[in-house]
Parts: sequence; C-alpha cells; structure tokens
Amino acid sequence: MSAQTAVNRRILVVDDNQAIHQDFRKILCAPPASTALDAMEAALFGGAATTPVDTGFELDSAYQGEEGIARVKEAVAQGRPYALAFVDIRMPPGIDGVETAQRLWKEDEDLQVVLCSAYSDYSWEEMTQRLGISQRLLILRKPFDNIEVRQLAHALTEKWELLRQSHKRMEDLSREVEEWTRELSVANERLRKEMEDRAKLEVRLVQAQRLEALGRLSAGLAHEINNPLSVIMASVGFIRSELDDHAKGGRPVDPSELSEVCSDALIGAERILRIVNDFRLFSRLDGQPQTRVDLREVLDHALSGASYNLGPKAQVVRDYQDVPPVHGSEQGLEQVFLGLLNNAGYAVQGIAEPRVSVTARQRDDGWVVVEVKDNGVGIAKEHLGRIFDPFFTTKPPGTGTGLGLSICYGIISGLGGSIEVDSVPGEGSTFRVKLPKGPEVAASASGP
Repeated sequence: MSAQTAVNRRILVVDDNQAIHQDFRKILCAPPASTALDAMEAALFGGAATTPVDTGFELDSAYQGEEGIARVKEAVAQGRPYALAFVDIRMPPGIDGVETAQRLWKEDEDLQVVLCSAYSDYSWEEMTQRLGISQRLLILRKPFDNIEVRQLAHALTEKWELLRQSHKRMEDLSREVEEWTRELSVANERLRKEMEDRAKLEVRLVQAQRLEALGRLSAGLAHEINNPLSVIMASVGFIRSELDDHAKGGRPVDPSELSEVCSDALIGAERILRIVNDFRLFSRLDGQPQTRVDLREVLDHALSGASYNLGPKAQVVRDYQDVPPVHGSEQGLEQVFLGLLNNAGYAVQGIAEPRVSVTARQRDDGWVVVEVKDNGVGIAKEHLGRIFDPFFTTKPPGTGTGLGLSICYGIISGLGGSIEVDSVPGEGSTFRVKLPKGPEVAASASGP
C-alpha cells in the first residue's frame, strides 16, 4: 500500500444546511476536471489515461451536533475513525458548533475540527476561552474557496495520520520501555540472588578455611603431645620403680640419676605446656569480635613488640600508604604481624646489615596488602610448601613449637584473607598478607 492511499480520508460534515453538504461533496468527492479530459485524449489519440493524483475523500453527513457526535462515537467503536470534521457554528435548534467540537473531542481526541461560520457569532477570544488553543482546531469563513477547502482536507488528514503514527510510536516505545524494565528487573533480581549466593559461599568458604586450619592444627597435636608425654610417663614410671625397689630393701636410690630423669620429665611437660598455651592463644583470638581496625596502629604495636627479636642493628623501614581500615580482630592481627616480624628477626640474625621492611597499601581491587620483607637467610625451596603446616619448623629443636606460622595462617583465613610467602635462600623472604577492607561508616548527619 502506498503512502498516499494509507492516509485516512474519512471526513464528517456537520451542518444543518443540506446545500452545504452538496458543496463539500462537489469539492472533495468529484474527480478533478482534468480526469475527464485525460480520458477523452486517451480515446482520441490512443494511450492510457493518466491516473489522477487526487482520488477523493470519503464523506459522511450529520445535520445536527448531536447526530455528528453519535457518528463519531460509532466510527471509533467500529475502528474506522474520522480524520476531519467540518462543523458549522450555527445549527439551530440544536447545540452550536463550539459545544459540538468540545463533545467530539471527548469521543475522539485526535479528530481534526474546522469550524465554519458566516457570522461573527464568537470572537477568537471567546472560542479559545471555551475550547482552548488547540492544534486540532481551524476556522473557515463562509463563503469558502474550493481550493482552500481541498488544501485543508489534504493537510488535516495528513496531520491526523502523522498524529496517529506518533501515538503508535509512543505506544511501541512504552512497550519497549516496559519490556526493558521487566528485563532489567529480572536481571537485578538475578544479580541480587547471585550476590546473596556469593555472600553465603564466601561465609562457607571462610568457615571451611577455618576448619581446615583447625584440622591442620589438630592433625599434629596428638603426635606432638604424645612424644613428650611418653617421656614424662617413662620418667615417672622409672622414678616410681626405683622408689618401690628401695622401699622393699633393694639397692639404694641414686639421687643424681633420679634428678636427671626428673629433668627429662620437666622438659616434656614444658613442651606440652607451650603447645597448650599456643592452642589457647589461637582459641582466644578466634573468639575476638571483628571490627574496623586501623592497620597502621596495629603494625606500629607489632613492631614495638618485636623490637627485641629484631635487634638493635636491624634497619626497620616502614612504608604505610593511605590504607583504609581493614575488617578483622585488632588483637588477632597484632599477633599475626608480631609473629611474622619475630620470624624476620630470627632470619636476619648473623647478617652483616640486617634489614626488615613493612609496607601497607590498597590494591585497585579494594583488598589491603601488608608485606613483611627481610634480607635474611631465606627459606629452602623444598620447605616453602610446608611452612604453614602445624609443628613444622626449620629452627633447632627446643626453640619453638612450629605453630607460629600455622596460627597466623588460621587467623588470616578466618578473617577472609590470605597469606603467602616468596623466598630465595641467601637473599631473604617476603610474607604477603591480603585482608578485606573494612565496612564503610555512614557520614554523620550533623553538620560542622
């Protein structure tokens, strides 16, 4: 269908004068005069007749305002609305054209209306006061010119069509917006659920990491306690046996031998005591509430506590960038960094120019990273994978329980962070702790 034939050409004429209706039909419905001449030319000289550009309009008539309103209402109900209505101002004894126009727009707000008048019934001010200034309204004075009527009919039916296309486009856009809104709502709901699921998984992961750390600690506990406990039991058993034998009149008790056995028992008991104390420390830190912690203050306290192990010769470098508070336990974090600094102090013993640096920074992904770096003896490659295992230590026997780094690992894992190490034998080690940033604190509602 062409753009021309797609235009709604339905016109309603509302006038109490039947002759006016005939005039409108002659102007708008009769084919142009050139059509008959074209047909005669085609018959006389051969060839096809030219198709007229103006194919005419479809006119309906109403002789009173009420009748016109009823026709418009019926046309809308049938889905064949009028594009244009020519309405006479004076139509006695019925309602006048101004009221008719008002009521026509109640039935079809897109209807284009031309008020036709031969008298000064209403001034322009009076019309606009009753009808308002509307782009759907034009005034045509009688007697009207045929060309003017045709131009109005063409222009206003085209305008009606463009208006309907605009409405349709707006409806299409509204539907698209509604569809996009629904899709966005579904996406938001899906994202919210994914975030909730992720948060739950993170909680479960932290719990799993904590259980893993506890499991790793518990796995070696029986073995580590069993060895000194066996020494204690053997020593006590020997002492009891010697005392029983002496009570029965046997050989005399050798005080030096009993003293040596008692010393072995005490060493075993002290070993058990250190292990138990480390576990008690771990348990106490595990119960600490997690809050926003000032990391720089924690690092300063840890450096102060580790100053003895670092020694007076060690050069300590602090590089605290503008890091935000982290989420964790202040006591637990201080214990972690104190342990790492004490290890660094042990590693730089005997180094000509010992150096330990502590840096803190925030990464682009929001995580806060603390690095404790030393230029000490380093860690052998075959030991790197085991340094966080419970009871594993490279120190000489009797100088530690092997739980320090394991406790650090458990504390950091329990906070949702991680700890790792890089080391080159003979060049030093770098322990890297990654921690989550603390929750934001809402600004105070009160002004300065």
